[in-house]
Amino acid sequence: MSPRLHPVVPPGTDIGGYLVEERLGAGGFGAVYRARRGERSSALKLIPLWGLAEWAEREVAILLWLKHANLVRIRGHGQWPDDAPQSFFIVMDYVEGRRLDVWATEENPSAREVLRKVLGVARGLGAAHRAKVVHRDLKESNVVVRDSDGEAMVVDFGAGGYESAPSITGGVLPPGTLEYRAPEAWRFQQEHGDERGRSYQPGPSDDLYALGVVLYWLLTGRQPFLPDEAEGVEAVLNRAPRPPQALNPRVPGALGDVCMRLLAKAPEERHPDADTLCAELESLLAQADEAWDVKLCDAHGADTATTLAEAPQAVEDELAQWLKRRKARPRRGPRPPRGGDAYEPDANAVAIPFEPPPAAHASHSKALRVAAWMALLVVLIVGGLVLARGLMPSSPPAARHGMAPHSHVTVGSPPGGSAFVPASWTPGSGSGGTLEATGS
Repeated sequence: MSPRLHPVVPPGTDIGGYLVEERLGAGGFGAVYRARRGERSSALKLIPLWGLAEWAEREVAILLWLKHANLVRIRGHGQWPDDAPQSFFIVMDYVEGRRLDVWATEENPSAREVLRKVLGVARGLGAAHRAKVVHRDLKESNVVVRDSDGEAMVVDFGAGGYESAPSITGGVLPPGTLEYRAPEAWRFQQEHGDERGRSYQPGPSDDLYALGVVLYWLLTGRQPFLPDEAEGVEAVLNRAPRPPQALNPRVPGALGDVCMRLLAKAPEERHPDADTLCAELESLLAQADEAWDVKLCDAHGADTATTLAEAPQAVEDELAQWLKRRKARPRRGPRPPRGGDAYEPDANAVAIPFEPPPAAHASHSKALRVAAWMALLVVLIVGGLVLARGLMPSSPPAARHGMAPHSHVTVGSPPGGSAFVPASWTPGSGSGGTLEATGS
Protein backbone atom coordinates (compact mmCIF):
# COMPACT_ATOMS: atom_id res chain seq x y z
CA MET A 1 0.00 0.00 0.00
CA SER A 2 1.44 3.32 -1.08
CA PRO A 3 2.49 5.54 1.87
CA ARG A 4 1.76 8.61 -0.27
CA LEU A 5 -1.77 7.49 -1.10
CA HIS A 6 -2.46 6.10 2.37
CA PRO A 7 -0.22 7.96 4.83
CA VAL A 8 -0.05 6.76 8.42
CA VAL A 9 -2.21 9.01 10.58
CA PRO A 10 -1.90 7.99 14.25
CA PRO A 11 -4.87 8.24 16.64
CA GLY A 12 -5.15 11.65 18.26
CA THR A 13 -4.01 13.56 15.15
CA ASP A 14 -5.93 16.83 14.73
CA ILE A 15 -7.21 17.31 11.18
CA GLY A 16 -9.28 20.46 10.78
CA GLY A 17 -10.45 20.30 14.38
CA TYR A 18 -11.36 16.60 14.22
CA LEU A 19 -9.37 14.12 16.31
CA VAL A 20 -8.59 10.89 14.45
CA GLU A 21 -9.60 7.73 16.33
CA GLU A 22 -9.00 4.87 13.87
CA ARG A 23 -8.74 4.07 10.19
CA LEU A 24 -11.89 2.50 8.75
CA GLY A 25 -10.63 1.58 5.30
CA ALA A 26 -8.66 2.63 2.23
CA GLY A 27 -9.09 2.59 -1.53
CA GLY A 28 -7.83 4.05 -4.76
CA PHE A 29 -8.94 7.57 -3.84
CA GLY A 30 -7.56 7.80 -0.29
CA ALA A 31 -8.31 6.51 3.19
CA VAL A 32 -11.27 6.96 5.56
CA TYR A 33 -10.91 7.47 9.32
CA ARG A 34 -13.30 7.74 12.20
CA ALA A 35 -12.76 11.10 13.85
CA ARG A 36 -14.42 12.95 16.70
CA ARG A 37 -15.28 16.54 17.44
CA GLY A 38 -16.88 16.92 20.85
CA GLU A 39 -19.43 14.12 21.31
CA ARG A 40 -20.06 13.48 17.63
CA SER A 41 -18.22 10.90 15.50
CA SER A 42 -17.64 11.60 11.81
CA ALA A 43 -16.12 9.83 8.85
CA LEU A 44 -13.07 11.75 7.64
CA LYS A 45 -11.78 10.95 4.15
CA LEU A 46 -8.18 11.91 3.51
CA ILE A 47 -7.21 12.32 -0.17
CA PRO A 48 -3.63 13.16 -1.23
CA LEU A 49 -3.34 16.39 -3.20
CA TRP A 50 -0.78 14.99 -5.63
CA GLY A 51 -2.64 13.67 -8.66
CA LEU A 52 -6.05 13.50 -6.94
CA ALA A 53 -6.87 17.10 -6.03
CA GLU A 54 -9.36 17.39 -8.89
CA TRP A 55 -11.10 14.20 -7.78
CA ALA A 56 -11.36 15.55 -4.24
CA GLU A 57 -12.89 18.80 -5.48
CA ARG A 58 -15.36 16.87 -7.64
CA GLU A 59 -16.45 14.69 -4.71
CA VAL A 60 -17.01 17.76 -2.54
CA ALA A 61 -19.11 19.37 -5.27
CA ILE A 62 -21.21 16.20 -5.57
CA LEU A 63 -21.76 15.84 -1.83
CA LEU A 64 -22.79 19.47 -1.47
CA TRP A 65 -25.62 18.84 -3.95
CA LEU A 66 -26.87 15.65 -2.26
CA LYS A 67 -29.38 15.83 0.56
CA HIS A 68 -31.36 12.66 1.15
CA ALA A 69 -31.94 10.20 4.00
CA ASN A 70 -30.38 7.34 2.00
CA LEU A 71 -27.26 9.26 0.95
CA VAL A 72 -24.18 10.10 2.99
CA ARG A 73 -24.05 13.78 4.01
CA ILE A 74 -21.06 16.13 3.99
CA ARG A 75 -20.22 18.21 7.10
CA GLY A 76 -17.04 20.01 6.08
CA HIS A 77 -13.87 19.95 4.00
CA GLY A 78 -10.43 21.52 3.80
CA GLN A 79 -6.72 20.93 3.35
CA TRP A 80 -4.24 19.46 5.83
CA PRO A 81 -1.77 20.30 7.32
CA ASP A 82 -2.48 24.04 7.43
CA ASP A 83 1.11 25.21 6.95
CA ALA A 84 2.08 22.88 4.06
CA PRO A 85 -1.02 21.06 2.76
CA GLN A 86 -0.44 17.56 1.47
CA SER A 87 -3.96 16.16 1.66
CA PHE A 88 -7.55 17.18 1.10
CA PHE A 89 -10.01 16.08 3.78
CA ILE A 90 -13.78 15.61 3.57
CA VAL A 91 -15.84 15.22 6.74
CA MET A 92 -19.07 13.21 6.39
CA ASP A 93 -21.67 11.61 8.62
CA TYR A 94 -20.37 8.52 10.37
CA VAL A 95 -22.90 5.78 9.66
CA GLU A 96 -22.90 3.19 12.45
CA GLY A 97 -23.64 -0.02 10.62
CA ARG A 98 -22.40 -2.78 8.32
CA ARG A 99 -21.61 -2.94 4.64
CA LEU A 100 -24.44 -4.47 2.64
CA ASP A 101 -22.45 -7.61 1.80
CA VAL A 102 -21.50 -8.13 5.45
CA TRP A 103 -25.11 -7.55 6.53
CA ALA A 104 -26.42 -10.12 4.04
CA THR A 105 -23.80 -12.70 5.00
CA GLU A 106 -24.45 -12.31 8.72
CA GLU A 107 -28.23 -11.89 8.70
CA ASN A 108 -29.31 -14.26 5.90
CA PRO A 109 -32.18 -11.95 4.89
CA SER A 110 -35.59 -12.82 3.48
CA ALA A 111 -36.89 -11.50 0.18
CA ARG A 112 -38.86 -8.83 2.05
CA GLU A 113 -35.72 -7.61 3.85
CA VAL A 114 -33.73 -7.57 0.61
CA LEU A 115 -36.49 -5.61 -1.11
CA ARG A 116 -36.44 -2.97 1.63
CA LYS A 117 -32.67 -2.51 1.36
CA VAL A 118 -32.76 -2.25 -2.44
CA LEU A 119 -35.66 0.19 -2.17
CA GLY A 120 -33.55 2.40 0.10
CA VAL A 121 -30.68 2.34 -2.38
CA ALA A 122 -33.05 3.14 -5.25
CA ARG A 123 -34.46 6.11 -3.33
CA GLY A 124 -30.96 7.43 -2.76
CA LEU A 125 -30.07 6.97 -6.41
CA GLY A 126 -33.25 8.75 -7.43
CA ALA A 127 -32.26 11.79 -5.38
CA ALA A 128 -28.74 11.73 -6.84
CA HIS A 129 -30.01 11.42 -10.42
CA ARG A 130 -32.43 14.29 -9.96
CA ALA A 131 -29.38 16.36 -8.94
CA LYS A 132 -27.68 15.21 -12.20
CA VAL A 133 -25.20 13.07 -10.23
CA VAL A 134 -24.21 9.50 -11.18
CA HIS A 135 -22.50 7.30 -8.60
CA ARG A 136 -20.54 5.22 -11.19
CA ASP A 137 -19.27 2.68 -8.64
CA LEU A 138 -22.36 1.26 -6.95
CA LYS A 139 -21.71 -2.12 -5.32
CA GLU A 140 -22.37 -3.90 -2.02
CA SER A 141 -19.33 -2.43 -0.29
CA ASN A 142 -20.53 1.11 -1.10
CA VAL A 143 -23.83 0.62 0.71
CA VAL A 144 -24.01 0.67 4.51
CA VAL A 145 -26.96 -0.74 6.46
CA ARG A 146 -27.50 1.62 9.39
CA ASP A 147 -27.79 -0.14 12.75
CA SER A 148 -30.28 2.31 14.23
CA ASP A 149 -33.11 1.75 11.76
CA GLY A 150 -31.89 -0.74 9.13
CA GLU A 151 -31.91 1.87 6.36
CA ALA A 152 -29.52 1.41 3.43
CA MET A 153 -27.15 4.35 2.94
CA VAL A 154 -25.26 4.91 -0.33
CA VAL A 155 -21.71 6.08 0.42
CA ASP A 156 -18.43 6.87 -1.39
CA PHE A 157 -19.04 9.15 -4.37
CA GLY A 158 -15.29 9.34 -5.00
CA ALA A 159 -15.68 7.92 -8.51
CA GLY A 160 -18.90 9.84 -9.16
CA GLY A 161 -19.66 12.28 -11.92
CA TYR A 162 -22.20 14.93 -12.73
CA GLU A 163 -23.63 16.57 -15.80
CA SER A 164 -21.16 18.87 -17.59
CA ALA A 165 -18.32 17.87 -15.21
CA PRO A 166 -14.88 18.67 -16.67
CA SER A 167 -12.83 15.71 -17.87
CA ILE A 168 -10.08 14.67 -15.46
CA THR A 169 -8.42 11.75 -17.22
CA GLY A 170 -8.13 10.69 -20.84
CA GLY A 171 -9.17 7.05 -20.77
CA VAL A 172 -12.13 5.52 -22.58
CA LEU A 173 -13.93 4.29 -19.43
CA PRO A 174 -14.28 6.18 -16.14
CA PRO A 175 -13.36 4.65 -12.78
CA GLY A 176 -15.56 1.79 -11.61
CA THR A 177 -15.63 -1.88 -10.66
CA LEU A 178 -15.49 -4.24 -13.63
CA GLU A 179 -18.23 -6.71 -12.71
CA TYR A 180 -20.76 -3.90 -12.23
CA ARG A 181 -20.17 -2.12 -15.54
CA ALA A 182 -23.19 -1.92 -17.84
CA PRO A 183 -23.09 -3.62 -21.26
CA GLU A 184 -23.25 -0.25 -23.05
CA ALA A 185 -19.98 0.79 -21.40
CA TRP A 186 -18.18 -2.31 -22.68
CA ARG A 187 -19.78 -1.88 -26.10
CA PHE A 188 -18.55 1.71 -26.29
CA GLN A 189 -15.02 0.57 -25.46
CA GLN A 190 -15.10 -2.05 -28.20
CA GLU A 191 -16.39 0.42 -30.79
CA HIS A 192 -14.36 3.52 -29.85
CA GLY A 193 -11.41 2.24 -27.84
CA ASP A 194 -8.90 3.25 -30.53
CA GLU A 195 -10.29 6.75 -31.09
CA ARG A 196 -8.31 9.50 -29.43
CA GLY A 197 -10.36 11.81 -27.25
CA ARG A 198 -13.43 9.54 -27.02
CA SER A 199 -14.65 8.72 -23.51
CA TYR A 200 -17.76 6.99 -22.24
CA GLN A 201 -20.13 9.07 -20.10
CA PRO A 202 -22.16 6.89 -17.69
CA GLY A 203 -25.75 7.86 -17.02
CA PRO A 204 -28.43 6.93 -14.49
CA SER A 205 -29.08 3.66 -16.33
CA ASP A 206 -25.51 2.55 -15.54
CA ASP A 207 -26.29 2.90 -11.82
CA LEU A 208 -29.50 0.92 -12.28
CA TYR A 209 -27.62 -1.90 -14.00
CA ALA A 210 -25.13 -1.99 -11.11
CA LEU A 211 -28.06 -2.15 -8.68
CA GLY A 212 -29.31 -5.15 -10.66
CA VAL A 213 -25.97 -6.88 -10.08
CA VAL A 214 -26.25 -6.11 -6.36
CA LEU A 215 -29.82 -7.45 -6.20
CA TYR A 216 -28.85 -10.60 -8.09
CA TRP A 217 -26.12 -11.34 -5.54
CA LEU A 218 -28.45 -10.66 -2.61
CA LEU A 219 -31.01 -13.12 -4.00
CA THR A 220 -28.72 -15.92 -5.15
CA GLY A 221 -25.35 -15.59 -3.44
CA ARG A 222 -23.57 -15.16 -6.78
CA GLN A 223 -23.13 -12.54 -9.47
CA PRO A 224 -24.97 -12.79 -12.78
CA PHE A 225 -21.66 -13.21 -14.60
CA LEU A 226 -18.95 -15.01 -12.68
CA PRO A 227 -15.55 -13.22 -12.62
CA ASP A 228 -13.75 -16.34 -13.84
CA GLU A 229 -15.89 -16.91 -16.92
CA ALA A 230 -13.63 -17.35 -19.94
CA GLU A 231 -16.07 -15.44 -22.16
CA GLY A 232 -15.62 -12.29 -20.06
CA VAL A 233 -17.09 -9.21 -21.70
CA GLU A 234 -18.82 -11.28 -24.39
CA ALA A 235 -21.06 -12.80 -21.71
CA VAL A 236 -22.06 -9.37 -20.41
CA LEU A 237 -22.84 -8.18 -23.93
CA ASN A 238 -24.65 -11.17 -25.36
CA ARG A 239 -25.68 -13.72 -22.75
CA ALA A 240 -28.64 -13.46 -20.38
CA PRO A 241 -28.03 -14.76 -16.85
CA ARG A 242 -30.34 -17.39 -15.41
CA PRO A 243 -33.23 -15.71 -13.56
CA PRO A 244 -32.69 -15.53 -9.78
CA GLN A 245 -35.84 -17.60 -9.15
CA ALA A 246 -34.43 -20.35 -11.37
CA LEU A 247 -31.25 -20.53 -9.29
CA ASN A 248 -33.02 -20.11 -5.95
CA PRO A 249 -36.70 -21.22 -5.73
CA ARG A 250 -37.12 -19.13 -2.56
CA VAL A 251 -36.90 -15.95 -4.65
CA PRO A 252 -40.38 -14.56 -5.42
CA GLY A 253 -40.89 -14.49 -9.17
CA ALA A 254 -41.94 -10.84 -9.21
CA LEU A 255 -38.72 -9.74 -7.48
CA GLY A 256 -36.65 -11.91 -9.79
CA ASP A 257 -38.33 -10.27 -12.77
CA VAL A 258 -37.39 -6.80 -11.46
CA CYS A 259 -33.79 -7.95 -11.16
CA MET A 260 -33.73 -9.28 -14.72
CA ARG A 261 -35.16 -6.02 -16.05
CA LEU A 262 -32.38 -4.09 -14.31
CA LEU A 263 -29.85 -6.38 -16.00
CA ALA A 264 -31.26 -5.87 -19.49
CA LYS A 265 -28.63 -5.45 -22.20
CA ALA A 266 -30.08 -2.20 -23.59
CA PRO A 267 -30.62 0.85 -21.33
CA GLU A 268 -34.08 1.47 -22.79
CA GLU A 269 -35.18 -1.99 -21.64
CA ARG A 270 -34.44 -1.15 -18.00
CA HIS A 271 -36.53 1.08 -15.78
CA PRO A 272 -36.59 4.59 -17.26
CA ASP A 273 -35.40 6.06 -13.95
CA ALA A 274 -34.89 5.23 -10.28
CA ASP A 275 -38.23 6.74 -9.31
CA THR A 276 -40.06 4.26 -11.56
CA LEU A 277 -38.09 1.45 -9.94
CA CYS A 278 -39.04 2.73 -6.47
CA ALA A 279 -42.72 2.74 -7.40
CA GLU A 280 -42.54 -0.88 -8.57
CA LEU A 281 -40.66 -1.99 -5.44
CA GLU A 282 -43.14 -0.20 -3.19
CA SER A 283 -45.99 -1.96 -4.96
CA LEU A 284 -44.33 -5.34 -4.47
CA LEU A 285 -43.74 -4.59 -0.80
CA ALA A 286 -47.42 -3.75 -0.30
CA GLN A 287 -48.48 -7.05 -1.92
CA ALA A 288 -45.89 -9.33 -0.32
CA ASP A 289 -47.29 -12.29 1.63
CA GLU A 290 -45.71 -14.60 4.21
CA ALA A 291 -43.67 -16.40 1.54
CA TRP A 292 -41.51 -13.27 1.32
CA ASP A 293 -40.40 -13.80 4.93
CA VAL A 294 -38.62 -17.11 4.30
CA LYS A 295 -34.83 -16.86 4.54
CA LEU A 296 -33.33 -16.85 1.05
CA CYS A 297 -30.34 -19.04 1.90
CA ASP A 298 -29.59 -21.95 4.19
CA ALA A 299 -28.20 -21.24 7.62
CA HIS A 300 -25.01 -22.77 8.98
CA GLY A 301 -26.24 -25.79 10.89
CA ALA A 302 -26.27 -29.58 10.99
CA ASP A 303 -29.93 -29.65 9.95
CA THR A 304 -29.36 -27.82 6.66
CA ALA A 305 -27.10 -30.25 4.84
CA THR A 306 -27.22 -29.39 1.14
CA THR A 307 -23.66 -29.61 -0.17
CA LEU A 308 -21.29 -32.46 -0.94
CA ALA A 309 -19.05 -31.48 1.96
CA GLU A 310 -21.67 -32.66 4.47
CA ALA A 311 -20.73 -36.30 3.91
CA PRO A 312 -17.04 -36.25 2.99
CA GLN A 313 -16.49 -39.89 3.96
CA ALA A 314 -19.60 -41.28 2.32
CA VAL A 315 -19.23 -43.46 -0.78
CA GLU A 316 -21.69 -42.19 -3.36
CA ASP A 317 -22.05 -42.83 -7.05
CA GLU A 318 -21.84 -39.89 -9.43
CA LEU A 319 -25.61 -39.65 -9.94
CA ALA A 320 -26.23 -39.19 -6.21
CA GLN A 321 -23.53 -36.52 -6.07
CA TRP A 322 -25.09 -34.68 -9.01
CA LEU A 323 -28.52 -34.74 -7.39
CA LYS A 324 -27.09 -33.30 -4.19
CA ARG A 325 -25.26 -30.53 -6.09
CA ARG A 326 -28.52 -29.51 -7.77
CA LYS A 327 -30.03 -28.74 -4.36
CA ALA A 328 -27.03 -26.74 -3.15
CA ARG A 329 -27.72 -23.20 -1.93
CA PRO A 330 -25.37 -20.64 -0.43
CA ARG A 331 -25.11 -20.47 3.35
CA ARG A 332 -25.57 -17.29 5.32
CA GLY A 333 -26.12 -16.26 8.91
CA PRO A 334 -24.27 -16.93 12.17
CA ARG A 335 -22.04 -19.98 12.23
CA PRO A 336 -22.53 -22.57 14.97
CA PRO A 337 -19.83 -22.83 17.66
CA ARG A 338 -16.86 -24.97 16.69
CA GLY A 339 -17.55 -28.57 17.48
CA GLY A 340 -21.28 -28.18 16.93
CA ASP A 341 -21.02 -29.66 13.44
CA ALA A 342 -19.09 -32.64 12.21
CA TYR A 343 -17.23 -30.42 9.77
CA GLU A 344 -16.60 -26.79 8.92
CA PRO A 345 -18.68 -25.88 5.81
CA ASP A 346 -17.31 -23.74 3.06
CA ALA A 347 -18.12 -20.09 3.84
CA ASN A 348 -18.00 -19.14 0.17
CA ALA A 349 -20.26 -21.88 -1.17
CA VAL A 350 -22.41 -20.64 -4.01
CA ALA A 351 -25.36 -21.99 -5.89
CA ILE A 352 -24.26 -24.27 -8.70
CA PRO A 353 -25.86 -23.68 -12.13
CA PHE A 354 -28.07 -26.36 -13.60
CA GLU A 355 -26.24 -29.10 -15.46
CA PRO A 356 -27.83 -32.00 -17.36
CA PRO A 357 -27.52 -35.25 -15.37
CA PRO A 358 -24.89 -37.71 -16.59
CA ALA A 359 -26.46 -40.62 -18.43
CA ALA A 360 -26.51 -44.03 -16.73
CA HIS A 361 -24.06 -43.01 -14.00
CA ALA A 362 -25.24 -45.64 -11.53
CA SER A 363 -24.19 -48.53 -13.74
CA HIS A 364 -21.37 -46.64 -15.41
CA SER A 365 -19.57 -45.95 -12.13
CA LYS A 366 -19.42 -49.68 -11.38
CA ALA A 367 -17.87 -50.33 -14.76
CA LEU A 368 -15.31 -47.59 -14.12
CA ARG A 369 -14.27 -49.23 -10.85
CA VAL A 370 -13.82 -52.60 -12.60
CA ALA A 371 -11.77 -50.93 -15.32
CA ALA A 372 -9.59 -49.24 -12.72
CA TRP A 373 -8.78 -52.59 -11.05
CA MET A 374 -7.95 -54.14 -14.43
CA ALA A 375 -5.65 -51.22 -15.26
CA LEU A 376 -3.87 -51.63 -11.93
CA LEU A 377 -3.38 -55.34 -12.63
CA VAL A 378 -1.89 -54.56 -16.06
CA VAL A 379 0.50 -52.02 -14.51
CA LEU A 380 1.71 -54.60 -11.98
CA ILE A 381 2.32 -57.20 -14.72
CA VAL A 382 4.17 -54.75 -16.95
CA GLY A 383 6.21 -53.56 -13.99
CA GLY A 384 7.23 -57.12 -13.22
CA LEU A 385 8.34 -57.69 -16.81
CA VAL A 386 10.38 -54.47 -16.79
CA LEU A 387 12.06 -55.50 -13.54
CA ALA A 388 12.86 -58.92 -14.95
CA ARG A 389 14.31 -57.35 -18.09
CA GLY A 390 16.54 -55.17 -15.98
CA LEU A 391 18.07 -58.25 -14.36
CA MET A 392 18.97 -59.76 -17.75
CA PRO A 393 22.37 -59.12 -19.49
CA SER A 394 22.59 -55.69 -21.15
CA SER A 395 21.88 -55.31 -24.88
CA PRO A 396 24.53 -54.02 -27.28
CA PRO A 397 24.94 -50.21 -27.26
CA ALA A 398 23.31 -49.81 -30.68
CA ALA A 399 20.16 -51.59 -29.49
CA ARG A 400 19.93 -49.48 -26.28
CA HIS A 401 20.32 -46.29 -28.34
CA GLY A 402 17.55 -47.36 -30.69
CA MET A 403 15.12 -47.77 -27.71
CA ALA A 404 15.98 -44.45 -26.06
CA PRO A 405 13.05 -41.95 -25.89
CA HIS A 406 13.25 -38.60 -27.68
CA SER A 407 14.02 -35.93 -25.12
CA HIS A 408 12.16 -33.18 -26.99
CA VAL A 409 8.72 -34.80 -26.86
CA THR A 410 6.26 -32.86 -24.64
CA VAL A 411 3.41 -34.80 -23.05
CA GLY A 412 0.12 -33.13 -22.20
CA SER A 413 0.71 -29.74 -23.80
CA PRO A 414 -2.50 -27.67 -23.90
CA PRO A 415 -4.28 -27.11 -27.22
CA GLY A 416 -4.04 -23.71 -28.83
CA GLY A 417 -6.81 -21.13 -29.13
CA SER A 418 -8.70 -19.08 -26.53
CA ALA A 419 -11.92 -17.12 -26.20
CA PHE A 420 -11.81 -13.44 -27.11
CA VAL A 421 -11.48 -11.19 -24.04
CA PRO A 422 -10.67 -7.46 -24.43
CA ALA A 423 -7.36 -6.62 -22.84
CA SER A 424 -8.94 -4.02 -20.60
CA TRP A 425 -10.84 -6.59 -18.54
CA THR A 426 -8.77 -9.04 -16.59
CA PRO A 427 -11.34 -10.68 -14.32
CA GLY A 428 -10.32 -10.80 -10.68
CA SER A 429 -11.29 -12.99 -7.74
CA GLY A 430 -14.59 -12.92 -5.82
CA SER A 431 -16.43 -9.56 -5.96
CA GLY A 432 -13.82 -8.04 -8.48
CA GLY A 433 -11.15 -5.30 -8.57
CA THR A 434 -11.65 -1.58 -8.94
CA LEU A 435 -10.25 0.13 -12.02
CA GLU A 436 -8.96 3.47 -10.84
CA ALA A 437 -8.56 6.73 -12.77
CA THR A 438 -8.93 5.35 -16.30
CA GLY A 439 -11.59 7.68 -17.60
CA SER A 440 -13.29 11.00 -17.26
